[in-house]
Amino acid sequence: MMGIPAAVFVVVCLYYYVTQSVRVGAWQGGGSGPGLICGIAAGSVIVFEMLLWPRKLLRRLRLIPAKYWLAAHIWFGLASLPLAIAHCGFHLGGWLPATFMIFFVATIFSGIYGVAVQNLLPRWLLRNLPSETIYSQIDYVSDQAVRDAERLLVGACGRRANSDISIEDELSDQLAIRETVVVGAVRQAGKTSGRTLETRQMNRAKEDSVTLWNALDEIRPFLLHGKRELTPVTDTNEASAWFRRLRTACSEEGQEIIDILMSLCNQRRQFDIQARVHHWLHTWIPIHIALSIAVTGLLAAHVWTALKYW
Repeated sequence: MMGIPAAVFVVVCLYYYVTQSVRVGAWQGGGSGPGLICGIAAGSVIVFEMLLWPRKLLRRLRLIPAKYWLAAHIWFGLASLPLAIAHCGFHLGGWLPATFMIFFVATIFSGIYGVAVQNLLPRWLLRNLPSETIYSQIDYVSDQAVRDAERLLVGACGRRANSDISIEDELSDQLAIRETVVVGAVRQAGKTSGRTLETRQMNRAKEDSVTLWNALDEIRPFLLHGKRELTPVTDTNEASAWFRRLRTACSEEGQEIIDILMSLCNQRRQFDIQARVHHWLHTWIPIHIALSIAVTGLLAAHVWTALKYW
């Protein structure tokens, strides 16, 4: 919607600049009438772009809907680049105009990158990471996954052979055998909650108890902390080989439990990818802001020196 006004704005300014340059037979510089108009137009857009900050501070006033303001920020920001190029007459000039133009172009491209990742990556996450959860809750969900795995093994295999089992523990184990275990569930965390990965009915696998408990001990650091921990399942290829060996060492009753452990590892692997994508989605913002501040300062210096030596 804002693309049309921005296009009209830049076309009108550039039409005047080109026609006047053709009339005199040379591209006009910043000191000429057409160049000055293009420079004022580009500078006004830069000032307007920086108004996005105070607009966020005054969002409660609901002056202009955020989607329209953001659209104007994007389209007029893009429109300002050809105006700035026309203003400098297609050459960089001294060190100050050259520095200003370099930072200005970097700001534009950082904004383009931000628009691209903000539109593409969330859709990619939705299609490719079915276990995606709230980013701030990844550690919480990972801890809950380990608890689910422990509860699963208690119900299917019993407690560890060397653990002290009370009558209450034995009754709890018998109850766990009859219950359905929600594996990889996203529990309530404050006012936020997420999806459930899968629900399983447990089967008995007493003869695989030691093997499965030891397997959980080996993968526990990965389930909790992801790729930061070096475990047999951190690398995808090594994980496949490790789970094949585990399947060979277990009876048929233990295969379903191994499937669940593999699902939890895949879930944690997806969380690692989600965390990496989250950084791609957000690390450009401080860079864009820093460049914008630098451009604003260089614009002020450029205007001051232009007026000083007018």
